[in-house]
Amino acid sequence: MKKIFCLIGLLLFVVSLANFSDAQTKTYTIAYMTPALQIPFWKDISDGIRQEADKVGAKIIDSDSRLSAATQLQNVQDLITSGVDAIIISPTDSAACPPVLELAEEAKIPVIICDIGTDSGNYVSFVISSNYGGANEAGKYMAQKMEEKGWKGGDVAVITISLARQNGRDRTQGFKDAMAEAGSNVVGLLECKDYTREESMKLAQDLITAHPNLRGIFTEHDEANLGSMLAIETSGKQDELIHVGFDGSPEAVEAIKEGKLLLAASMQQPVLMGREAFKAAWKYLNGETPEKEIVIPTILVTHENVLEVEDQLEDNVYPNELKQ
Repeated sequence: MKKIFCLIGLLLFVVSLANFSDAQTKTYTIAYMTPALQIPFWKDISDGIRQEADKVGAKIIDSDSRLSAATQLQNVQDLITSGVDAIIISPTDSAACPPVLELAEEAKIPVIICDIGTDSGNYVSFVISSNYGGANEAGKYMAQKMEEKGWKGGDVAVITISLARQNGRDRTQGFKDAMAEAGSNVVGLLECKDYTREESMKLAQDLITAHPNLRGIFTEHDEANLGSMLAIETSGKQDELIHVGFDGSPEAVEAIKEGKLLLAASMQQPVLMGREAFKAAWKYLNGETPEKEIVIPTILVTHENVLEVEDQLEDNVYPNELKQ
């Protein structure tokens, strides 16, 4: 009888060892659903995800929604059918995210949201930049520079990202609050649809033409920063306007160094956001509980501090652009 118990014990040990080995060698497949891979910001998030995935041997699938909520919904259906283990999503907009969350929940697939946010629904974790705080900080810097030039309380305008996105609403409100505190009025607000440099150049031209006494422009994404610079230069208003932005690229940083067409930008850290989103997914898949909300700080890059923060930007903000 004693031998039988020993044999049973040995068998259970071998089975548990095999299960442990399977758990250690399992390769997870995680999908990253992005609004549009042609936009460098989303490529940088994907790069951050892959940096962490490579450390543990996880497989990453990029799923491009091409700025279409309908494509995003079809993509999640395809990913569920393919049997992914987890989804990291940067939604096309906050209103389009709940249907994705609902489908994933039905399929028992955990979802981590990385940027933009959702109007409702269940998810594991939300990795988000300090959108309100970063925009508010940029607005206060603009107000300071306007006061230095004797333009305190001057009129300002905004080129926004989609206001159907929670991050767009937060950025706009953060900037508006800073301007209200400084006594300035937001006299013009135009919303981007295509997120191209050409679109933003046209929007900036319209704002400059419609408001000849404009003293400041706040732009809420990379291409808007660069497109507005072209409009300001073409109009000859570079000595009559303070331009600050949100997000950043190597071109924007060079412009900030020159201090003529762009004085500052609150820059998100997309690579770091991608890393943290993957870590949250990995924790969940391995039986841990990640934080419900992970806030990644923005970096206010100004003409005064740009050289001090340049190394940090190259690591966490735009490494993909430097490789091209």
